[in-house]
Amino acid sequence: MKQEYDFSDAKRGVFRRPGRPLKLPARSNPWDAPQGTLGRFVREESRKTLEAYRAQPHLVTEHASQEHDTAHGGYAHRQLFELVQNGADALTHEGAGQSILVRLTERFLYCADDGKPIDEEGVKGLMFAHMSGKRGTTEIGRFGMGFKSVLGVTDAPEFHSRSGSLRFNRARASERISQHVHDVHAERYPTLRLPEPMDSEAEAANDEDLRELMSWATNIVRLPLADGASEDLATQVQEFSPEFLLLVPHVRYLTLECDGEAPREFTLHRDGDELRLDTGSSSSRWRCYKTTHTLSDDARADSRTLDDAGDVQLAWAAPLDGLSEPGRFWAFFPTQTASLLAGILNAPWKTNEDRQNLLAGPYNDELIEVAAHMVARALSSPSESARHLDPLPRHEDVGDCDHGKRLRACIAAALEDREIVPDQHAD
Repeated sequence: MKQEYDFSDAKRGVFRRPGRPLKLPARSNPWDAPQGTLGRFVREESRKTLEAYRAQPHLVTEHASQEHDTAHGGYAHRQLFELVQNGADALTHEGAGQSILVRLTERFLYCADDGKPIDEEGVKGLMFAHMSGKRGTTEIGRFGMGFKSVLGVTDAPEFHSRSGSLRFNRARASERISQHVHDVHAERYPTLRLPEPMDSEAEAANDEDLRELMSWATNIVRLPLADGASEDLATQVQEFSPEFLLLVPHVRYLTLECDGEAPREFTLHRDGDELRLDTGSSSSRWRCYKTTHTLSDDARADSRTLDDAGDVQLAWAAPLDGLSEPGRFWAFFPTQTASLLAGILNAPWKTNEDRQNLLAGPYNDELIEVAAHMVARALSSPSESARHLDPLPRHEDVGDCDHGKRLRACIAAALEDREIVPDQHAD
């Protein structure tokens, strides 16, 4: 099957902290001021939101409840996943860089990338839910929900971008709503509906880390941390799966820094058909197979509201070592649903809201069948004395999930007419 990854050599400059091997070039284009185009847009959107709250005060409680449920529900421990995902999406655009850096300090969590600066659609994606501007794209996040997870670790998230920067603040939003909407007395007030422009240059004057990141990045999320948030975020840093890079070929470098700990630096290299994932302490070899499928009418009818693309990309990242270890279904990050197939089977699966478990229905059933044929084609070239058979799902066992069992059955059916078992001459 055709390998679609293309890694050209990237130009690399300097992260100016001592001892950091990952390097990036400094940028000369400035950071737009709060009075710029995006700043005016942010003010106008917030004004319209306040007017909507005045006309319908019940929206205040509804929006506050949505934010609270997202931040403290299934997304409660996924802040790092969601921020890295947003950074990866910013890198999909032409002319973007290839790097993401996460830095956790005692006071702040930063996530910086050298991708496309935020625009008006991006601002709306931060403010609202189920309105993402990524519809019909290959970008990972499409629902505008993930960024709201940050409210589980901060009351005042900031988004710095060269096109214009903005901040959210729980106390400030509550004050503005109370002043503008006189007949509302809510238990909670929404935070992310009322952004305000901010001056990144002024903020950087008092923050060495922000100043350093601004020398090369185009987008930086800065989260002033709530009490007790850093411990969980440090765990997220240590448990982050480096295999994420196998699924986003436009991201070549990912660095995770945590105060007091050695940085985790992930780099992806291509050597012919093989991908090599370096994590600093280890290196693993992979082969990635991809296919694009046009959804049937039944599957499309069962897809999520914002999944308006008729074509869906699937990928199987197969480890060239450890082929006998059963893997999981991934939706760019690991789900809790076991695939039983070795490696990573990635697709925009229909999952529950926090993307932890696959749901039942025609959409996922069809993608599983397509994935099975992709795997069957990949296994149809016997070599290395049947070593290619090692990834196949193991025999049925008690507790196997329905999706894993369906994949196993579909792979078996797809292999029925294929000559995959070598003879004594390995032919």
